This record gives sequence, structure tokens and C-alpha cells, in this order.
Amino acid sequence: MRKLVSIATLLVLVAATAVGAEAMRKAPLFMLEDVNGNQVKLSTFIGDKVVVLDFWAVGCAPCLTVMPHMEDMWQTYKGQGLVVIGISEDLPRNVSSVKAKAREVGVTYTIVLDKNAAALTAYQGGDAGIPFIVVIDLSGNIYQTFRRIQPGDEDKIETAIREALGLE
Repeated sequence: MRKLVSIATLLVLVAATAVGAEAMRKAPLFMLEDVNGNQVKLSTFIGDKVVVLDFWAVGCAPCLTVMPHMEDMWQTYKGQGLVVIGISEDLPRNVSSVKAKAREVGVTYTIVLDKNAAALTAYQGGDAGIPFIVVIDLSGNIYQTFRRIQPGDEDKIETAIREALGLE
């Protein structure tokens, strides 16, 4: 009986370790153009900042609801080492509408263009959907992800940001 309990305990520990390892995978690096034509490299921030990636599109109403909350979090925590990068999943020909929509919803953080959805696919695989938020810790690990965000999830996102920043 003791052997059975020991084996069961070991299996639980191995499973927990496997889940933790999967959740803490390295964030796929990217280099994307911002709406002004400048190159933005994720690797620039790794080791120095906690990064939040906000995948969105102009025609995605839930995305546009989340963006002002992301702006508030960026304004609140940028002094503690937070960077927010909005990643537009709109077509390249829509750059002007992307800029206009970001301005309309009051976003001042960097907006980049994921012209062929390569970044979204790298983070979500075949189950791509937006809005999608990724919190990346100082070591470049994916700390937590939030798929198909619903009203009220902003508190969970902020908690993850605070934890990644070491504030909780």
C-alpha cells in the first residue's frame, strides 16, 4: 500500500512538473514593423521588461473593449518595468485604419503589424483567436495567456502582470 501511495505521489509530482514546464515555455521571438514603419524586436525587452502582447484587430469588438484596459495597465506599471505591444492582425493595406482605431480607443503603446499572422500562430498554434493576451516574464518565458477574453478578465490579467513584475 505504501508503494502505491508513493507511486501515486510521484506521478502527481511528475504531472505537475510537466504542466509547469509547458506553461513556462520560452516566448517565440519576433521582429515586426510598427504602424510608423519602425522595426520592433521582442528580444530587445527580454531580460529588462515584463512584456504584454495584445493581439487584436480593427473589426474585433471584444479586442477594442480590452485595449483601454491594457492602456491603463501600461500607464500604471510602465514605471515598474512593463511594456505593452499591441499586435494588429489586420491586413497590411489597412495600416491607416489600424492607426486611426488605436488613436480612437486611446492607445498610446506600440502597435505592430502581424502581416501574415506568423506571431499569432507562433503563440497559439492552430487554435488562433482574438482577443489574445500574452504575459511574458523577465526571463522571456510565457508567464500566462488569456484567450478569447471576456468582460471582467481584466482583473486576472492585471494580477498576472503584477505577479510577473514581482509586485504580488
